[in-house]
Amino acid sequence: MNKKNSFPESNQPLFQVLSFDIVLGSLAVGLFAVTLLGVKTNPVWWIILPLAVWTVYTVDHLADGLKQKDKSTIYRHDYHYRYRKILFPLILFTGLCAIALTFIFLDTAIIKWGIVLSGFVLFYLLILLIPHKHRHFYYHKEVFIAFAYTSGIFIAPLVWYGRFPDYSKWLPVIVIFILVWCETVMVSFFDYDLDKADGNASFTVRYGKRKTRQILITALILTALWLTVSAFFFENRKNIPPVLIELLMLSVLLIIIYLPDYFKSNNLYRWFGEIVFWLPGFLVLFK
Repeated sequence: MNKKNSFPESNQPLFQVLSFDIVLGSLAVGLFAVTLLGVKTNPVWWIILPLAVWTVYTVDHLADGLKQKDKSTIYRHDYHYRYRKILFPLILFTGLCAIALTFIFLDTAIIKWGIVLSGFVLFYLLILLIPHKHRHFYYHKEVFIAFAYTSGIFIAPLVWYGRFPDYSKWLPVIVIFILVWCETVMVSFFDYDLDKADGNASFTVRYGKRKTRQILITALILTALWLTVSAFFFENRKNIPPVLIELLMLSVLLIIIYLPDYFKSNNLYRWFGEIVFWLPGFLVLFK
C-alpha cells in the first residue's frame, strides 16, 4: 500500500505540504504592510521575503519530521522527513540567498532588527528539537509563530516608514498578529488527534478542544469589536479599508471554527485558513 494513503490528510496537495500557500500569504500581507504605511520598497525585499518565509516554515516541518522519523501520523511531517535529503540542500540555498541579499541590498537598521529576529527564530527552532517528554516547561508555539511571522513582514516597512506610526497604523499590525495566532491555534484544534498521537505539544493538546474553541470564538469576536469601535474614531477615512479587510478575515476564521465539522471535510479549514491571508493584498486596490 502507498504510505501516503495511510494518512488522514493524504489528499493534501503538495502546494500546501510545502507551504507555498503560506508564502503567497506572506507576500499578500507584505503588500498590505507597504500599502498601509505608504512606503516605497526596495524591490529585492520581494525576493527576500518569500525565501525567508519558506526557509523558516520548511525548517519547522523538518524539525517535526526528524523527531518522529517514519512514525509520524501527520502527512506533512512525514513528507518532509522522507524527502529530507532534497529539502536540506534547498533550505540551505534559500536561507543563504535570503541572508546574502539582505546584507547586500537592505538598510543597516533592517539588518540589525533582522539579526534580532533571527536569534528569536533560532531559539524557537532549538526548543522544537527538544523531545516533548524531556521538556519540563510549556511554550506557546502559536505565539512564537505569530510574533515571528508578523515581525518578519513588518520590520522592513516600519523602518522605511521612518517614524513611530500612529494608532490607526499600529492597530492593523496588532490585528495581523492576532489573526496569525488564531489561525495557528485553529489548525491545532483540527489536528488535535494527530498531535496527540505524535506526542506534539500544541495549544489544543494542552487546553482541550472545547476550551480552545471557546477561546478562539471569544478572541475573534472581541478583536472584531475592537476594530469596529476604533474605526469610528479614525479622522482619516483612508484608514478604513484595512479595517474592512481585517474584519472580513476575522469573519472567515470565525465561520470556520463555528462550523468545525463542515470545514474538517476535505481539509477545507486548511484552504480557507490560509486563503484568509491572501485577502490583505487587496488593500492595494484602495491606494
